[in-house]
This record gives sequence, C-alpha cells and structure tokens, in this order.
Amino acid sequence: MHTIEIPVRYAETDMMGIVYHSNYLVYLEIARTELIKSLGLDYKEMEEAGYVSPVTNVNLDYKRSLTYGDTATVSVWISHYDGLRTIYGYEVKNADGQLAVAGKTTHVVVKKENFRPIRLPKVFPNWHAIYEQMSAEDARLVSN
Repeated sequence: MHTIEIPVRYAETDMMGIVYHSNYLVYLEIARTELIKSLGLDYKEMEEAGYVSPVTNVNLDYKRSLTYGDTATVSVWISHYDGLRTIYGYEVKNADGQLAVAGKTTHVVVKKENFRPIRLPKVFPNWHAIYEQMSAEDARLVSN
C-alpha cells in the first residue's frame, strides 16, 4: 500500500466548496502514479516503448465530502493482478481519518498504435515480477 496527502484546492470544488466528484479520479491517478514510481517503475518509459495503460473500469463509492482546505489522504494498492489486468484499490480519507471515497480502477496495457492488449509478463517482465509480488503481499494481508 502506498499513501500520499493531497491538499484540496479551491479550483477542485463546486459553488458549495465541496470537491466535485470527478476530481477524486485525479487524486486516484496521482496516488497510482506515485505508487508506480515508489516501485521503481515509470509510465513514461512504458509510453516511450509504444505502450499505454488505459482505464477500462472505474467504481467509486462516495461516503462523505471533502471541502476546500481539507487534506485528502489517498491510499492505493494492487487489489488484483493477472498478467493482463491490474485492479488498483483506493481509499480517500479526510484529515480526521474518516473515509470519504473508496473505489477501484481497472487497467490493461495496450500497444499505442492499435490499442491491442498485451500480456505484461511478455513485454514488461520487470513490471510483472513487481506486480505479482505486490498482489501476493496484498492477498497475505487480506487472509490474516
């Protein structure tokens, strides 16, 4: 699991001062890319090699609002990995540690030129090894 803090900026809120729902997706993306960096990996290198990792599904449950001036604490982990799909799990909490948003995003890696999915073990064996280890660790934590 990787956790970061993001200050809620005024531009991310609506007229009521509440974070607009789509801005949570930005928070999740920031946390996910920071997780990937913390694992010694880099989306930029993947893109330079001719591949991208689009989101194929998003599921968010909104529990409570964050407002301007709050600090969002975003945790992300690899919830599922099978060599083709990666599902990241997320929790966004307020400064009091209360859950604001819980969710998951599903990703695949595709060739940029034709958007055909690829299997990570064949093209990016280093990503595969790290993701397998991370998902195994997550499974151990869940079973305990």
